[in-house]
Amino acid sequence: MAPNEFGEMEEIGMFIIGAGISGLLAARMLWHKEPIILEKQPSLPNNHSAVLRFRSDVVANVTGIEFKKVQVIKGSLRWRNPIADALSYAEKNTGKLRSDRSLPTSVSTVERYIAPPDFIAQIASGLEHKINFGADAHSYLWKESSTFISTIPMPDLMRMLDYPNIPDFQVVSGTNMIATVSRCDAYVSLYVPNPFYHFSRVSLTGDELIVEFPHEETNPEMIYAAAGLVGIARDRLSDVTIKPQKYAKIQPIDERTRKTFIAYATDKYNIYSLGRYACWRPSLLLDDLVKDIRLIERWMNDGAYAMRKQR
Repeated sequence: MAPNEFGEMEEIGMFIIGAGISGLLAARMLWHKEPIILEKQPSLPNNHSAVLRFRSDVVANVTGIEFKKVQVIKGSLRWRNPIADALSYAEKNTGKLRSDRSLPTSVSTVERYIAPPDFIAQIASGLEHKINFGADAHSYLWKESSTFISTIPMPDLMRMLDYPNIPDFQVVSGTNMIATVSRCDAYVSLYVPNPFYHFSRVSLTGDELIVEFPHEETNPEMIYAAAGLVGIARDRLSDVTIKPQKYAKIQPIDERTRKTFIAYATDKYNIYSLGRYACWRPSLLLDDLVKDIRLIERWMNDGAYAMRKQR
């Protein structure tokens, strides 16, 4: 219950914590529940500066936003051999030699769907009056009659709820360098395991070059070296920008610990977790959000028992 403009108490049904892609998509799909979005930033955060590709058109279908269907060329810059390359690429991105990351061993072409450049603005269109910018989500959790969908990183929510025994979340912060390429309309991803190069992936999306660094990088000259690896001359680049990524890569935590907290947040605070960072699932794709939002709505309607049965 919360006071309205007349000082009377009224029930507020649903809050969504975070106005990133996950939160905005949930608000669009659950429009009939009239959710209020709580965003701590003063404007739409638009934190996603990495490559934004989808494996299917499911997000396009539920939002009514037109995506471009393209063929993407994928490959890796050979260094030593497939095993050494895979281990080196894992260490570059996570700081550890790991065998659960793979690299393409040959050039391949895959089908992908590309969101428009103004995707965030389009998905937020019509939701502006539902977004409470500069909001402190913690102050809303006393509303016992309300339901929450959290899209903020799991460690942030744990601290917000004073959760005991917070695990060691391993995060790799990084940097994305972005430039416009003249006379270009290509879709490419080149994985770079060689430790000599500071960047890990070089991608083209239309005329946009995106170079991903698994660490803080401030030298703009690095983007020209990356461009050269995919055959782009220096004089074709313009509008170079550098964007830090706090959660460039996240590492898994103990699965039982992860699920226990998600259930705790739901049982005690009526908070449902949504998205890669909120659920701390490194491999979760943006395409999966549609299915997960539908599951959350079903759990809201059927209760916690149904949620536990499907875990």
